[in-house]
Amino acid sequence: MSASESNLLKSSLISLAATLISLAAGFASSVIAARLLGPAGSGKVAYALWIATSAAALADMGLPQTLLRNAGSLSGEGNAWKALVRAALRSFMISVLMVGVGIIIFVAITYVHRDARHAWFWVMTALLFLSYAFHVFSTAVARSRNRFAETARTTVIGGMMQIPLVFIGAWLLGPTGALAGYIARYLPQALRLRDYVDRSITASGNALTPEMHRYGRYMWLSDLIEILVLSRIEFLFLGFFLSSSAVGYFAAGLGLAGLIEQIMLQISPALIVNFADGHAKGDRPALQLVYQRVIRIVALVMLPVSLGGAAIMPDLMPLIFGDDFKPAVLSAAILLASVWLAGLSVIAWGMIGASGRSILLLRVQITSGLSTMLLLAVMVPLAGLEGAAIARATIGILTFILLAWAARKSSQVVIPFGALIKTMAAAVICAAASGIAIYYLEGIPAVATAIPVGAITYLLVLRMLRVVAPGDGQLLLDAIGDRLPRPARSLVNGLMAFLSPA
Repeated sequence: MSASESNLLKSSLISLAATLISLAAGFASSVIAARLLGPAGSGKVAYALWIATSAAALADMGLPQTLLRNAGSLSGEGNAWKALVRAALRSFMISVLMVGVGIIIFVAITYVHRDARHAWFWVMTALLFLSYAFHVFSTAVARSRNRFAETARTTVIGGMMQIPLVFIGAWLLGPTGALAGYIARYLPQALRLRDYVDRSITASGNALTPEMHRYGRYMWLSDLIEILVLSRIEFLFLGFFLSSSAVGYFAAGLGLAGLIEQIMLQISPALIVNFADGHAKGDRPALQLVYQRVIRIVALVMLPVSLGGAAIMPDLMPLIFGDDFKPAVLSAAILLASVWLAGLSVIAWGMIGASGRSILLLRVQITSGLSTMLLLAVMVPLAGLEGAAIARATIGILTFILLAWAARKSSQVVIPFGALIKTMAAAVICAAASGIAIYYLEGIPAVATAIPVGAITYLLVLRMLRVVAPGDGQLLLDAIGDRLPRPARSLVNGLMAFLSPA
């Protein structure tokens, strides 16, 4: 195992451990909002989250992505990276101020033409925008300097603050109060930004080179399309053609699918940092090896969760969110069954971003964005919630194909289709086994039976098809072996020996 592969997996696992805690907190918060506020109220919260993250993407001007790629080894040691951070922060502050002024004007208009209650909802949304925007910028700086453990700690702290504040806020103040917990989620890392800024370094515009400006501009446009169109644009169509309750139903389904997708999005910074190092060294064979290995390992985890989760959705959705959310079952199953494509797309996206060919990402995003708008305009009026889910799944397939092609063009890396087909076959059998348990049982017994039955079936099929390569298993053991307690280490060693006997 190369040092690059080891660093990549260790950084990814650090981010993954914190992300699991953060995702658990976020998911618990969405369940609390759904239980206390109902479909309509939780739909308002989901809409505010989308507005805040979209405003942050508009304000960041691609600067976090630029720092993620360039504030590490590529910008040199000493004060070079500090000067880059200072220059980027100056531009970032101006942009945030401009967007913030626009939000304040909107709040004032809301207060005059509606009432104080609606105005306060948008005030909280504005505070969420500020918290999230500085969180993203601060996180990019930290991760570019390989401070993954540091960002992991702040992620855990934010997640621990989020749950009680969402509960108390939703209980006392409804959707407006629930947003307080989401604001708190991003504050710990946002407040760390001052530790990364050396005020003794002059903010020089020359620190941001023309190549960095070009890269950041294309990444900014790509992120805008991703957040404004590809992430939650369904809310607009569902709210327009159906109701705020439909937004709540769809948000619940996205919450389940997002548990998987967000794991990969959190791993992506480690991918970019390490892929960028491989590009800088010009080691194409190593890039190909790491690229295919990451895809194989991620597919092994995501495919059974994605397809198996979809199979148990008829009992899982009402069990978690309540019987009021039964209309969301089919759309949630479609979303979860297709989310593995979004996870694999992140890997190709990271390879392209690390190569500096951000124009390719922009072209893919434009194509996917336009296709999304067209599909939703047709499918939502025809099929409602399920139509929106089908449109999203279709775009997921299109985006994965385009990104895989772009990664091959920019970095000469190819998808390991043989391993993917075998893993898909194992995951389908896993989902079928879980589905049988769901068919014959109901409620908690059904879910409690379906999950272990599906997991055991999946492991057996992986062994029969010899899906797990010996090198992949050894890579995982080398990365996490020393961090596990002895009983868990023995269990993982035994599992790897069973799955990959060679």
